[in-house]
Amino acid sequence: MKVTRRAVLALAVFGSLVALPQLSQSKADAQSRPVELTLVSYAVAKPVFEKLIPEFQKEWKAKTGQTVTFKESYGASGAQTRAILGGLEADILAQNITSNVTPLVDKGLVRSNWNQRLPNNASPATTVMGIIVRPGNPKKIQTWADLARPGVSLVSLNPKTSGNARWGILAGYGSVLKAQGANSARTFLFNFAKNITTQVNSGREATDAFVKNRVGDALINFENEIIVTNDAVPRDFPYIVPSANVRVDFPVTVIDTVVDKRGTRRVAEAFTQFLFTPKAQAIYAEAGYRPFDRQVFQRYSKQFKPVKQLRTIADFGGWPTIDKTLYADGALFDQAQRAAR
Repeated sequence: MKVTRRAVLALAVFGSLVALPQLSQSKADAQSRPVELTLVSYAVAKPVFEKLIPEFQKEWKAKTGQTVTFKESYGASGAQTRAILGGLEADILAQNITSNVTPLVDKGLVRSNWNQRLPNNASPATTVMGIIVRPGNPKKIQTWADLARPGVSLVSLNPKTSGNARWGILAGYGSVLKAQGANSARTFLFNFAKNITTQVNSGREATDAFVKNRVGDALINFENEIIVTNDAVPRDFPYIVPSANVRVDFPVTVIDTVVDKRGTRRVAEAFTQFLFTPKAQAIYAEAGYRPFDRQVFQRYSKQFKPVKQLRTIADFGGWPTIDKTLYADGALFDQAQRAAR
């Protein structure tokens, strides 16, 4: 039988049309299969994500029929970024400082526009820095400057490993810097370093040292972490939120190279977007964070202490400037620690 060129073309077109539903069905099957996401975050974030993750899983299952499971890793924030740089395949990173995302951008693991893909520069919640003191506040600590007085013993986080530490030291140093200038801020930092009794690597370790082991007269920590602590033992650990303070951001991002490699971008991005929904914002507030959503913030505002002068990292020139001044090898904090030995 003679087959014309026209017949061959017709058969080819018919074949492609038949194949289309099969391709569509294959895509649908892939999107309905169970998926696992790896979330990497800073140490003290575990309690809030333990509540956020189940809510997302329920919503995603109801919306798509897909089951999502999570592998979670919590640790000192700087160490978590280094783990990803070292090969840990995280779909999602939730940090407590943007400068811990920057190395991932520099290595091409995260796109440079990461903080423009979500509201509020990709930070679903914020906090401020507080000072936990002993019952009755025997050392009469009220301001950042009081932490540099002789006779005050401090539990401190290591700024080389902890974003919490970088925010806390900046809050004190920055308040003196803005009020009295660079020389006074340097003096504050050197006297602050003299008062450090114990230095640990993460916010969770710091809280345990101060609360469980009763080390030190004072501990700088995130307000949200302090609120959680006070829920457990409210009379034992009063705290002060100095009126001159800094807004702490908690950025989230997908790790672009990983989600593209693993085919998890759709679900991973959905999770980061979920963090900005009213339901997730309420969970943040219940965990002591200051939510991005203003209506949710107002509902929980009574639990937050007022701050008169709330500065942002931009008021200090941004993290590259602060890191160079305070935290780089040989910078002011290293100098202060050497002088304190």
